This record gives sequence, C-alpha cells and structure tokens, in this order.
Amino acid sequence: MEAETTIAIYKIFAWLRANQKRVIAGAIVAALIAAIVGFYLGNKSQKETEANQELLAQPLGMNASNAPNPDTLLKISAAYAGTAAGADAQLLGAKELFLESKFKEAEQAFSKFISDNPGHPLIAQAQVGVAASLESEGNIAEAMTKYKEIAAVYSSQPNISLPVKLTLGRLNEDERHFDAAVTFYEDLMSRNDPRDPWVAEARDRLVLLLAKHPELNKSGPNPYQTTTPAPPPSPMNPTPEEIQLSSPPSTQNAAPAPAPVPAPAPAPTTNQGAPAIPPTGSPPPVSNPGGNPP
Repeated sequence: MEAETTIAIYKIFAWLRANQKRVIAGAIVAALIAAIVGFYLGNKSQKETEANQELLAQPLGMNASNAPNPDTLLKISAAYAGTAAGADAQLLGAKELFLESKFKEAEQAFSKFISDNPGHPLIAQAQVGVAASLESEGNIAEAMTKYKEIAAVYSSQPNISLPVKLTLGRLNEDERHFDAAVTFYEDLMSRNDPRDPWVAEARDRLVLLLAKHPELNKSGPNPYQTTTPAPPPSPMNPTPEEIQLSSPPSTQNAAPAPAPVPAPAPAPTTNQGAPAIPPTGSPPPVSNPGGNPP
C-alpha cells in the first residue's frame, strides 16, 4: 500500500509546472485518501479512528472552490500528532500552502513535516517541497543546492531523481550555466526511454539549447536533431550552382563571332591550246611579215 501511494504521490514534482498544479494535487489527494482508508480499516485505536474521520471530512478537492483549508489541516495534524492521519494532514497542509503561493509558510510546513516524521515514506516528496518552495521564493542558489542533495540521496529512485535532475537542468539553463544544463539533460537521456516524460522533456530542451548555442556541441552536428540533413552533392544529385555552371552560356550578351577568313583564290590553270606566255624579262618574239620561216 505504501509503495503504491509513494509512486502516485511522486507527481508532487509537477508543482513546478504552474498550469498543472490542481490536477497533480488531485492525484496526491486520491492517493492519500486510499492510504487513510486502508489504515482506518486495519487500525481500531480510538485516536487513529478520530484522526481519520477528521481528515476524511475535509473537501480534499482538486479545484480551488473545494480545496481544503491548510490551516484546518495543520490543526488536525497538531491535534492528532503521532498518528498516520495526523502526518497525512500535515503533508496536505504544506501542499495547500504551496498551491496558495504562500511559499515561505509552505517551506516551513514541509520542513516541520520532515522533522516530525523522519521515517515517513513520503519524506523525499517533502524534501522536494522544501526545494520547490525555495525556488518559488526566488532563492535559486539555495534551491539548487537542495535539489542536488536530493538527487544524490535518492539517485536509486527514478521517481525522485529524474524530475529533480530535469529541474536542475532547467535552472542551470535559466542561470546561463549552459554546460551544466547540458550535463543534466544528457544524464537523463542516457536512460534511452523516450516514453518517460522526464527523458522526453530533457531531449526537447537539449535540442533547443544546442540550436541556440551550437558552440556547446562538442561532437559535431547536433546529434539530437531529428530533421534529416540535405544529401551531399553528387553527379546524380547536383547542386543548383553546379547546374548553372554546366549549362551552355547565354547568347543574349555574348560577343559576336569573328568573320570567317576568305580562302586564297586557286592558281590559274594552263590552256594547252593557247600560246605560252613568255616569262617576264624575255625578249619579244621576232615578227616574220612574210609568214615564211626565217
């Protein structure tokens, strides 16, 4: 019973996501009610019975309109100290203070729950409540120190350590400690479980971070980018520049082609029936008026 309750209530980490506060609060309340009812059925002591009856009489709803009053819960805790229902009321009271943005009071309430119930199975969730309250107060450095302590102590419990590491990555990124953020994101991604919401968000954050700051990538192109890069140019896949260079030049602005050189005239042929033309410089022929040979 305690193991199931612990697994369900670990979603308290989603307090860090403001838009999911009430939904997660409902899951916490449902798990605690189950634990209370189970304990009530198995324990007949008068004080435990009265404590469970007081706690179950509270609205314990998910919406602000039917949420329990944190002061009432803390009064039940004080009146029934030492009972399981009293401890549950104390944790619920701290949670409600956080949801009401009373972060300083929530931090004190979570811290008191830890000191009053050192063996409680939900101590880890209360530790995260302390860190989340410090963060919401603006004490980022102190909150990061607390988160690191939690990650180290509960490193063997993924339901505790994974959301804490994701939070540390986010806070380091916000503080511009980008190398540390990459380390936390890659640590989460080393689990190779894309179905895990913490791992999936770490991957998304890392892809965006490397896209904004490529100098953080020490291993060449972004190894977490999901888009397919363009294929390298090849004879079967030329680039536009190669196509332009290989196309025939345009004739619109080309220089005119040079005029063809005329071929030399052929040498005149000798007519065998005509008298031979004497060579230049020869004496003129001797005329014979009588027509008789000399």
